[in-house]
Amino acid sequence: MMPKNISLIQLTFSLALFALAASLFNISRYIPEILTTINNTVQHVDNISPEIDRIVDEVALVRAEVTLVREQLATQVPTVLTQVSATLPVIQQVIRESEHYSQQIPAILKQVALVEQNLASIEKQLPHIFKRIDNITVTTQNVVNEATLWRPHSTQYLAEIEQSKEYIPQYLTRAENIVISAKTIGSEASSGLVSGFLKGVVSLPFEVVSGLSGIVDSSSRSAKKLTAKDVALMQEKVILLLEHSSQLKVVWYNVESGNRGTITKGEKVTKYEKLCYHLTFENSFAKEKEVLTELMCRNDEGLWSVM
Repeated sequence: MMPKNISLIQLTFSLALFALAASLFNISRYIPEILTTINNTVQHVDNISPEIDRIVDEVALVRAEVTLVREQLATQVPTVLTQVSATLPVIQQVIRESEHYSQQIPAILKQVALVEQNLASIEKQLPHIFKRIDNITVTTQNVVNEATLWRPHSTQYLAEIEQSKEYIPQYLTRAENIVISAKTIGSEASSGLVSGFLKGVVSLPFEVVSGLSGIVDSSSRSAKKLTAKDVALMQEKVILLLEHSSQLKVVWYNVESGNRGTITKGEKVTKYEKLCYHLTFENSFAKEKEVLTELMCRNDEGLWSVM
């Protein structure tokens, strides 16, 4: 019995060795590939090693920055907390105001409801309102049409009013002529100075007129446009202006020629030991205007003359 058992054991052992040899053979087939993989892995590890060192250095820098951030947070957090604490009352005030507004919302909604009711009432009245607006529009158009018709007349009335403004000073000046001093024109019985005075034409004596003959420059446009009656009126107004120390301006107007003008008295001056005034004549004729200046002085006889 022993030899059979030994043979079986040997056979089993032999089979086991054969299986082991087969396994080793199969394994040996993958060894070159494994070695190749190991070589590649080693080369890859060699390539990665510098990157790993760089990563380690960067991690160290990150840790340093994290440390700085922690330090800054440690210093700023108290300030932030203080600001938050200061903000809390404001937030609480906002919350209280929000609650107050929330309490007002029902009243607001009630008012909105009333407004909606009023709008509904107004909508019912809109046709009547539109009708009234149409009537007003028609009336306004009629007024505009009438204003358009009256506009030419209004322009004429304004022109007449403007012309009346120019006549008013003339009327006032003519009224002043009534109370002119006796020294200027004398008495009618003794010198015959007044001729048709109430008609606005006063005749001065020859000795007075001779001194005033140069009040209109012969080379001026006024000398060509003004009539003899215009010049006579100017002479009369010059005497009136010079004989009244308080009067600074007079106006003359000739109804026949339509020419008019103003005479303005300047400052009193002394020249050649005589009392003198600078006079400014602004003459209007044929829609033209001209300004002349003359120096008027009182002579030894007490008469005014052009210097």
